[in-house]
Amino acid sequence: MTDLENLIQNGKTQQNKLNPKIKDADKDKKLSTLTLKQYTTTINKLYRELNIQKEINNLLWLEQYKEDITKYILTLNSPNTMKTYLSVIITLLNNDDKKYKDLINYYANISKENYDNIKIQVKKDKANDDDKIITLKEYDALIQTLSKNNYYDKEYIMFLILRYYPIRNEIGSFIYIKNIDYQKLDKLSIQSNNWILEKSKSIEMVRYKFKTAKFYANKLPFIHTIEQPVKTALKKYIKDNNITSNTPLFPIQDKPMTENQVSHRLALVSGKYLQVKISTSSIFKILACDVVKNNSNDEARKLLTHYGNIRGTNITQIIEYYVNGNKIIQDNMSDNSDNIGEDN
Repeated sequence: MTDLENLIQNGKTQQNKLNPKIKDADKDKKLSTLTLKQYTTTINKLYRELNIQKEINNLLWLEQYKEDITKYILTLNSPNTMKTYLSVIITLLNNDDKKYKDLINYYANISKENYDNIKIQVKKDKANDDDKIITLKEYDALIQTLSKNNYYDKEYIMFLILRYYPIRNEIGSFIYIKNIDYQKLDKLSIQSNNWILEKSKSIEMVRYKFKTAKFYANKLPFIHTIEQPVKTALKKYIKDNNITSNTPLFPIQDKPMTENQVSHRLALVSGKYLQVKISTSSIFKILACDVVKNNSNDEARKLLTHYGNIRGTNITQIIEYYVNGNKIIQDNMSDNSDNIGEDN
């Protein structure tokens, strides 16, 4: 076995020892001959392609040429090829995990982003046509139809908000308030509700109460500025319906809508105009699938992360539960869906 092969095997052993998910009996398990050959070939190719001027077994080159290595890896077309390069680099650095701790974290962060890209690519390759869901084009057509129907103005605004801010059934709980009144409220009152806050030049969505809020306790409230086209339509709705400050945005007998009422209204109205009844969960799936279908993996990851930051869901859960596939998470079900890993 060459010195390089020994470094790879020793690094993998150390990796295994540091990984709590690996059973004690498997911590000394060696790489297979095929994997070892793949790792050796990969690191030698990287070394040659970048014309490294240090001995290959001197792992300092992985730090000294970090930027060149990163640029090279990010130009590779296949996420799985990128995974192999990053895996062997991280394995080698684990020969001295304390010395190279920061460097391991650096490459691990790139690997994490690449892992998300791999999962997105897998979803693309499956091309799973789910007849339980509609396309974003069909959803936009629904919004356009409802915009012309004053009878469903409440549902129109909910569907429009969810198009750009894909939250859950807490959409029915919003209380509209002007900033001058908001400033008069005590802390408990503010933190006990979700708000549509109108300021002099902007409108903000301020959320304290939503399904995964407990996993974001240090980041509350979630505040998002309402942009166009939602802003104009929302202001018109408030004016046309005489919604006064510090009252429910979507009132049912002068009270905010419950989550069940939201589910019922969205299903009722969508079922009237579409082949299927849709919920806040299926709307999120419509958006997520469209993002993956019509963007590069990197851009899709950024957009899904953006939607996740609005909703309160990490990208791993979005890819797993909402991108293609058949598993649609209902908002009125248990917390077993979006909550997995949300405190990470």
